[in-house]
Amino acid sequence: MRMKMFAAESLEAAKALIFAEMGDDAIILSEREVPGGVEVRAATDKLGGGMVPNESRILTRLGAAPTPRLVESPVRNRVRDALLWHGTPQRFADRIADAGITGGFESEDPSTALAAGLDSAITCDPIPPAPHRNIVLVGAPGHGRTATAAKLTRRAAVAKAEVLPIAADLDHTAGGAQLAAYLQREQNQIRSVNNPNDLFKLLKVVQDEGKRCVIDLPAIIPFDQDDMASLQDLLAVINAEPVLVISAEGHPEDLNEAARAFARCGVRRAIVTKLDVTRRRGGIVSALISAKIAFSHLAITPFIGGGLVPATPSRLAQLLTEDAPAHVALKGAA
Repeated sequence: MRMKMFAAESLEAAKALIFAEMGDDAIILSEREVPGGVEVRAATDKLGGGMVPNESRILTRLGAAPTPRLVESPVRNRVRDALLWHGTPQRFADRIADAGITGGFESEDPSTALAAGLDSAITCDPIPPAPHRNIVLVGAPGHGRTATAAKLTRRAAVAKAEVLPIAADLDHTAGGAQLAAYLQREQNQIRSVNNPNDLFKLLKVVQDEGKRCVIDLPAIIPFDQDDMASLQDLLAVINAEPVLVISAEGHPEDLNEAARAFARCGVRRAIVTKLDVTRRRGGIVSALISAKIAFSHLAITPFIGGGLVPATPSRLAQLLTEDAPAHVALKGAA
């Protein structure tokens, strides 16, 4: 199969070029808007011709310097195709794939090129074992907030740093009992509160003792205006950083909208969960990048001990390599 990139001032004009050069059997693989027109990738089973993109006629006529176009790269195409397989939007896949082979970077390994592309687009900001501020975990139902609270508590203990787990059982769903079970403690060993006033009082005690805590909030539906308004009111009066706990499962557009909703409430970091049970992981990556939320940690196992790894572009690239098992990124879990 021979592939080639065509550039023209419109999609119709590009198709005319494609069919004129490649014949009526040509297949359109992808299309995207660029300054001055569109770029369309096409393929044919017929032999012959090169694979260097054409330059836009409209830019030539206007005398403008054409935008540099990439010569077809097998590595770039494998990165793009892997991202598409994982469910990322077309433009996102093209942008990351392009970034992975430009800027003087060259690699024959798609995972390395993908890591370079992600490095240009994402921010990784892990939470230290002894956080500088109290942490309040927020997220939708079923995304693993309570398990993540237990993992952060256990991770701090391993690092000889004390972090107090607090179950903010504001919806009276026995959050304290669940957190105690995860940590294998008696329920009276877990600090649990049932209303906002008790939470404020407990946080004052924790502050006076010079300690840090991780707060497990009830589930919040990001598409419910009342839920989000209540979260904003709570965050306005407590001295704690909201950290999003979000599953890699779900439709990419739902993940995108949820991430953006939490970002509007002040969320700047996220812990991604359920990577061990999700095959297509691209939706959550593109969602957090779109919402400008930093990747903090990746949860790649259900076990409380060793259940979190700091997020890095290389780890994400490994997880976004088609059919890569989750354990490839487990090294360094804490």
